[in-house]
Order: sequence, then C-alpha cells, then structure tokens
Amino acid sequence: MEKTKGKISAFQFYVMLFLSRTLTTVTYLSSYTENIRLSDMLIQPIFRIAIGTLIMLPVFRLYRKHRDKNILELAYEKSEKLAKVVSIVFITYFFYFTVVTLARLDLFAGTIVFPETDVEYMLIFAIILCCYGAYLGLEPLGRSSVISAVLVIPALIFIMLTLVKKVDFLNLTPIFYNGVLPVVKVAVDSVGQTVEYGIIALMLPRVTGKWRKGYFIWLFAQVSLMAIMFFFACTVMGNFASTQLFPFHTMASLAEFSMFTRLDAIFTSVWIMCAFIKAGLLIFLQTDILITYFGRFKRVYYIVAIGILTIIANLFISQQVRWFNIADNSIIKIFITGLSVLIIPLFILITGRKGREKCEKQS
Repeated sequence: MEKTKGKISAFQFYVMLFLSRTLTTVTYLSSYTENIRLSDMLIQPIFRIAIGTLIMLPVFRLYRKHRDKNILELAYEKSEKLAKVVSIVFITYFFYFTVVTLARLDLFAGTIVFPETDVEYMLIFAIILCCYGAYLGLEPLGRSSVISAVLVIPALIFIMLTLVKKVDFLNLTPIFYNGVLPVVKVAVDSVGQTVEYGIIALMLPRVTGKWRKGYFIWLFAQVSLMAIMFFFACTVMGNFASTQLFPFHTMASLAEFSMFTRLDAIFTSVWIMCAFIKAGLLIFLQTDILITYFGRFKRVYYIVAIGILTIIANLFISQQVRWFNIADNSIIKIFITGLSVLIIPLFILITGRKGREKCEKQS
C-alpha cells in the first residue's frame, strides 16, 4: 500500500469545501422542497447544524485517537480486504457525486443558458477541465479555491445587496405550516446532498491546523449562506420561486445595479468556478484512492479513465430528464453518505475497541 502524500492547511481545505457546498446551494432545484413552504427553509439550517454535528461525531472520535491515519489506512490495519471494500465504497461515493454534479451543470446549461443549443461538447470540455484540476493535485486546488473565493463571495454579497430593495416581508409565510417532520426530512435530504462530509471523513489527517474548529466554522458558514439565499428567494419572489427549475438563478436575473440589469451572468460565473473546484477535488480523491489501494498505473491514466467514465455516464443521463431524476436520488445520497461518514467510521471505532479489550484480557 502506497502512503498518501501532501498536506493542506485547514484554511485552504475548508475554503475549498465551502465553494464545493456553495455549488450545491446555488444549484438548488425547486423539486427538492416541494412539500414545504420556502419560509420553512429559513428554519431548516438549525436542523442541518444539529445533524451535521451528530453525523461527524464518530469521525472526530476516530481522528482524536488516530490523527495521522485516515479511515482507509485504519481499515487496512485490520484487513487488506476490508480496506479494499471501504476504498470501493468511497470511490463509488465520489464518482456518483461527480456524475450528479456535472449532470446538474449540464441541465442548467441546456435549459437556462443555451436552451436551443446542444451542450454536450461544453459538458465534455468541462469534464476535461476538471480532470486537469485533479491532475494538478491537492495543493493547487487549495490555492485555486482561495483565489476563487475572493471572487465568489463578493459576487454573491453584491447580488444579495442589489436585491434588498425588492424584499417584501409579506411574502413570508408561517413556519412549520405543514408540520415539523417535512422540514426535518428536507434537512436530512440536504445533509445527504453534502458530499463534503465524506471528503472531511477521508481527508482530515491531511489537514494541518485547527481542523475541528475549522469544521464548525465551515458548517455555520454554509448553512448561513443557504438561509440567506432562501430568505431573498422567499421575500423577493414569494411562491413564484417554487415554480422555477433553478429559483436562485431566476432570483439573480431580477437583480439590478445602476445601468446593469440581469446580474445572472455573475451568478453563472459563480456556478462555473465552484463546479471546477468541486468536480476537480472529487476526481482527485478517486484517483488518490485508486493509486493507493489498486495502484498499477500512473496517476494520469486513472484520471483519464475516470474522465471517460464520467463523460459516458453524463451523456447517458443527459438524454432524458427522467434519467437525471433517477440519478439525482435523495435516498441514494442519504444512504451512501450515511454509510461513508457514519457507519464505516463507527464500525472501525467499535472493532478497534473490541480488539483492544481482547488484547487486555489475554495479557
């Protein structure tokens, strides 16, 4: 087993994850929350924080005892077969989210940006660009994230500020209009959509600095962004937001500043930068696992193979919207996120404790 190499600062790591999760937020589809009112999405982040804290407890407990080894390395110490099974789970996890992320970008480009144009070539180019980002490695992706954040965060703030004058509090509806359970369900679905939990679970040993403090700052930052975005979507567009495929893009198209109208072009730029960071990081992680546990070829060959498989999968999904709906499934996301972030770390913790207890009895 080849040891993974390369470290990244906690600041770069969580900035990278913030941009990655921002893509999920700004590409929110109205179908995700069809059973609740938009005003409930202002309360939903509270449940997200609670769930996001609880789901990571086994990971934090694991790395408090084994700071220099990741989940795959700890599994390898128990059994080489177990390590390969766990690595396959994480490769599947990251590949699935790579495909779904780029499929949603394809859906956006094909329905919003170029509705009358075949965007397949643009999708292929985007995947090649993401593969190049993965080829550059972890540290360049981290530096690119910081530079991108300097552009993305002010752009989002600027768009929100231009919408302040359009806010109408009469558009707000009573919270928990349909009860508490639908809001909790949406919060659980949202956690399932957050592949960043899996990235954290795997990469923490490669993060230097205050990784635990950084996690909670990242958690509060990304749920706060979601709450702010939904506040403006609800107060500016009201129920009209629920009729839009990509409501946040529609909201951005209503933003105006001086002679500039339809600031959705800025919003689209945010999408592109965040998509590059997210997909590039996911492809890098898949490649890293393959080299470490199935390493027979050079890194570039694995990247090319993943890129080709991603292109094939996305071209198949993009043929029909119903294929996208099947692929972008909340149950699949919740299951694979729970398995990777909660069940596997918990299993390693429990088996490690039993192993120590057995050794103590024998001695």
